Amino acid sequence: MLSKKAGAVWLGLLLVAAVFVLVGFVGAPVAASAATADDVPPESCATCHSGAGDKHQASYDQLYQDGVIQVTDMAYTFTAPDTTTVTFNMTKNGMPFDARQADSFGLYFTPYEGGNFQFDPPLERLSILGDLSYDGAGGNTSTLVGDVPDLTDTAGIIVLYGTDEIVGQLPARVRQGKYPFAGLLETGAGVDYVSPANDAGCVSCHTDPYLKHGYIYAQVDGDPGTDFYTCKACHLDNGEGGHFEWQLLVDDPALAAAVLAGETELTPEQQEQYAYRTTLMNDVHMSHAMEFPYPQSMANCVTCHAGKLDTTLSDENFTVETCKSCHPVTGSEEHGTAELSLTSILAASDHDEEDLAAGDCTNCHETGSKAPGLSEIHTGYDKAIYTADGVRYSDVISVTIDSATFDGTTLDVAFSAGQSQEIEGVDATTILPSIMVGLYGWDTKDFAIGPHERLFDDNGDGTIDGSDQRTLEYVVGEEHPRFTTVAADGGAWEVTADLSTWTDMIADGTVKRVEIAIMPELFDANEVQLALNAPSRTFDLGENAFVDDFYAPIAKATDGCNNCHDALATTFHSPDRGGNVVVCRMCHITKSGGSHLEMQSRSIDSYVHAIHSFQAFDIGDIDFSDPVAAMHYEHHIEFPYPTHGTDCESCHLEGTYNVPDQDKSLAGILSASDEVTGWDRNIGSVPSYVTGPASRACGGCHRAELINEDEFSKLISFNQHTKNGGYLVEAGEDPLSTWDMVVQAIMGIFN
Repeated sequence: MLSKKAGAVWLGLLLVAAVFVLVGFVGAPVAASAATADDVPPESCATCHSGAGDKHQASYDQLYQDGVIQVTDMAYTFTAPDTTTVTFNMTKNGMPFDARQADSFGLYFTPYEGGNFQFDPPLERLSILGDLSYDGAGGNTSTLVGDVPDLTDTAGIIVLYGTDEIVGQLPARVRQGKYPFAGLLETGAGVDYVSPANDAGCVSCHTDPYLKHGYIYAQVDGDPGTDFYTCKACHLDNGEGGHFEWQLLVDDPALAAAVLAGETELTPEQQEQYAYRTTLMNDVHMSHAMEFPYPQSMANCVTCHAGKLDTTLSDENFTVETCKSCHPVTGSEEHGTAELSLTSILAASDHDEEDLAAGDCTNCHETGSKAPGLSEIHTGYDKAIYTADGVRYSDVISVTIDSATFDGTTLDVAFSAGQSQEIEGVDATTILPSIMVGLYGWDTKDFAIGPHERLFDDNGDGTIDGSDQRTLEYVVGEEHPRFTTVAADGGAWEVTADLSTWTDMIADGTVKRVEIAIMPELFDANEVQLALNAPSRTFDLGENAFVDDFYAPIAKATDGCNNCHDALATTFHSPDRGGNVVVCRMCHITKSGGSHLEMQSRSIDSYVHAIHSFQAFDIGDIDFSDPVAAMHYEHHIEFPYPTHGTDCESCHLEGTYNVPDQDKSLAGILSASDEVTGWDRNIGSVPSYVTGPASRACGGCHRAELINEDEFSKLISFNQHTKNGGYLVEAGEDPLSTWDMVVQAIMGIFN
């Protein structure tokens, strides 16, 4: 597998490994059979790592610092016969700066005519960087003697960009620098280009400021009028694209694997078939639709084109090139990419004579004409999240938990739906709600009884399995042994939950509070399930009252998850789970191993950390002898998190990402390693463990890195390190019993 720069954590792990050598550590999977409560000491991680999360964030905050280096007073002159001179001033932290000291520096020219940035005849790009000189007071000069024409009267832009103090580089050609800089200078008659996309759209998911490749400003000096000017230095409107693998990944994955492995080359005919221009549209659309694990629908154009959809979706852009930038042409039935291919979605009777390699769709398609225009086919909004005119469903439709009472055995909950404006074909009173009740344990933020788990042989067949009901999760109106629908009318519901099974836990104080959540399932007239927020409230059983502020929030949904996903769970699970990470936690509890993620917990912290470290799902189901499967795995584990893994505040509230407090979070079960097929990897058999909150949560990222790198020795060292600073108990044949024993031992210290 490819190597990835892992960061400073490896230095610490190497030191730990050295200690193990000195004390006679045996390099084998850590195991503890028939463990007892006496074998479960509390975690001591916070002793040495109390501010580890703060340090992660501080290291990230050192990167991409906006405006520290300033570029001003750019000027251009040409001296016949062949001398190009560009002068400019630079400061760093207000002090004069020598451009020769920058770790990266580029200077390019791009001509502009008729709305296009391009050369005639085409060029790949034109660097005008010459020898740099410095006057000692911030004045810098680039002098190039060579075959570059006089640009004085040529309309275009001179683009200057770079960064200083590069501290690392990610695999996807992303430089991690501290101080990016950029400058623009228009030449000739200037440039009147207005991008149909917004830099702010990139910032939603990526760094702020957004920096292509980690060092190229997409917007200069905070001016939206310059959006993507710098990108045009390379992404020319008539350049020849070279990333044929993008289209191959969705049209012919087997050929993509062979090409990327260097086993074959495309024929001239194939290169012509997949030829494309290096426009920003093509490069951004293709990479996000065909290569990246983009976390929302490509039809949600508003993410990048907010306020400009009328321009973006105008019929003049309705060309085959536009369609091919997002859609495969043929797709692959075998690999599941054919459904949205052009050959699948275009009616054969109307398009059988059309050339999908080229063409102007407006010969037939135009708003108000016989065939629908581009904006009539694509509104620019994800149909699950927005109406056709951009109203977010979750802003208009909401469910509230209105009241709850507990009589010692039965919890009575009333909740209702509201709709603040009429939407054609959508009626909040037709919501089909599911209610979940989770029982918090030992005053922690985790659940002793998770609503989504199955704990009862409800059908009496002698086995607890998928045919039995969820413990405390209920679709209102259906049959359930622990729930009853009292009333359901006109968008208001009343439900009772039987908690009598847990009266002893409630009586002895193990369970004092519950979380009540509603998942509102609603479809529009076209049977599209709509993205709505799932509300939840914390209820104190003893006080018989809501205690909404008892648990301080840790993660952000609206301004965290939704920055990239726009509406949580629309591209995984179902759209009725949005807006609330607490509801995610009600299924993602610490009592289960990560079924899709080896050596992780189902707990939301472990799960989300591993996913965003790009650990692959279900590695045991991958046949690595299949070149396509192996290629997709390799691509997945090499993707960097868009703002990088140390940017804890992209998901967390400030100050909530340090080592978890073990008297406020329960132990977690880690799944065992998977057996893999077709790859003799280094990682061997690792059993399922029960481990502490810090090992589980922080380990979500660190174990994922080690798994992706196939670093078995370091993985063992990490596990041993967490065991030495806490506990790592083999889960054995009955993981829940082991988990219960561990929890009783640890929580007995604090309660």
